[in-house]
Formats: sequence, structure tokens, C-alpha cells
Amino acid sequence: MTIEVYSEQNIQIKKPTISYGLQIAVLVKNCPPLDLNSTYHYFIQSHYFSETCAIAVNEDDKVLGYVSGFTNPKDHKTLFIWQVAISECSRGKSLATKLIHFILRHHDIEFIETTITQDNKASQSLFKKISKDLETEITEVSFLDKSKHFSNQHDSEYLFRIGPLKTPKEKNENI
Repeated sequence: MTIEVYSEQNIQIKKPTISYGLQIAVLVKNCPPLDLNSTYHYFIQSHYFSETCAIAVNEDDKVLGYVSGFTNPKDHKTLFIWQVAISECSRGKSLATKLIHFILRHHDIEFIETTITQDNKASQSLFKKISKDLETEITEVSFLDKSKHFSNQHDSEYLFRIGPLKTPKEKNENI
């Protein structure tokens, strides 16, 4: 089995394996306001959903960035990005963008979806940049309401949808 890796400036971007589950959980824990899932979740995500996830590791194999996602079971042309976590020392270097583009290079995706709270300006900015990079539209609609869905225990989530994306060949020319 060949593992495709992208390397730049002592950072490798690759698909995660189960052995990275604990490091990913620690990274997410250190990236507020992200919701921390169970450590078990990160093991499962890295094992069963590795094709739609990506990690960035340094020369010591320490996880510096993580993007988790999955293709929508009802629409395999839509990639849902669940979490984006970048270590504090790696922020401001477009690592999140590179991780998402790495995932996109391996799939025939027409749309990207994610949910973001109204106050998470960093994530909103990231996905607007992805939309611009891919030369496509981004829409935002209310998705999960704070009072209706979360009993006021979590902020409302808005669904951001990017697309339609160009064909894989056209995408690779732009990234």
C-alpha cells in the first residue's frame, strides 16, 4: 500500500492512521473553541474515515494540524468537514487550507459543507478562503438552533456550503 504524502518545510501532510488518535485528541483539546469528542472518536475517525481526513506532522512525527471529514452517505459528492485543528505554533501558515486541499485532491467532490458558530471568525475566514481558492460560491444557512436543538448548551451552528467545485483536473490547476 502506498501512502501519499505532501511535504513542505519539515511538515508532512498525510492521511491519519489509528496510531495518531491520541495525539489528535490532545491537539483538539488544545484548540478552543472546538468541541472535544472522546479519544475513541479520534481513533475511529483516523481508522475508518482516514480517506477524508488529513494530518500535518513535523519531523518528530508530532501532529501539528488535523482536518476530519466524511462524505455524506446520502450524497457521495459532498464532503462534510467536521473539525479543523491547528496547533498554536503552526497557525498563520495556511496549514488548514493545505490540509483541506490535500483531501480534495483524492476525491471527486462537488460540494464542501461544514458547520460554524457565528462567533468563530477564524473558521468562517478559512472556508471563505477555500471558496475563493476554488473559484466557487459559498452559502450560509441556519442549521442547528441554540435553543431548539441544544437547549441553550451550545451556540447555534450555521451550515456553510461551498460549490459546485470544478472537476478534479480543474481543481488541481488552481491549488
